[in-house]
Amino acid sequence: QMQNWTYQIMTHTYIHQDLNQLIKSFRYDAHPKGMLISSIAALGTFYPEANPALQGIQVLNNESVRNKQIFRIIGKLPTIAAYAYRHRIGRPYNEPVNYLSYTENFLYMMDRLQEVNYRPNPKLAKALDVMFILHADHELNCSTAAMRHIASAMTDPYTAVSAAASALYGPLHGGANEAVLRMLERIGDKSNIPKFIQD
Repeated sequence: QMQNWTYQIMTHTYIHQDLNQLIKSFRYDAHPKGMLISSIAALGTFYPEANPALQGIQVLNNESVRNKQIFRIIGKLPTIAAYAYRHRIGRPYNEPVNYLSYTENFLYMMDRLQEVNYRPNPKLAKALDVMFILHADHELNCSTAAMRHIASAMTDPYTAVSAAASALYGPLHGGANEAVLRMLERIGDKSNIPKFIQD
């Protein structure tokens, strides 16, 4: 089961070149979250066969259609996120490499410069795996509630995921993670923690 699941996800990592062009059309200083939200919503236009508004309300009752959208979303999200990040820092995009693990592939797309056989740091990949698991097990938070609310109208899965990502954009939800990263940058080194806490 795990091998099949991994195969299904990792064979859906590439995005259509038209979506690639959409990401390239954002301003150089666009926030990656805004690019991510817009790109996820745009994904739905590439897969009209999964849209209940176009194919009828029962379309997602078909397990294979439903699972295909799950594989596509989970597979393509790291690609979109990495492209948004690379766009923001003015670097060319790295295409997915499916011989790496899910998180290694994500880190590869974000970090590779010109190296021929680049492999991400395994400790960083493991830490990201753990972080993804913790976030997946986060229960009914704002973004989960947003997705469930939007999906209850039988909206296509891409629009529903885009709504969930939009909730994450808020400073009281996913934006809190960004605030923590900025705080860690201000602290700089673990030797500065006592002074940071004191201030």
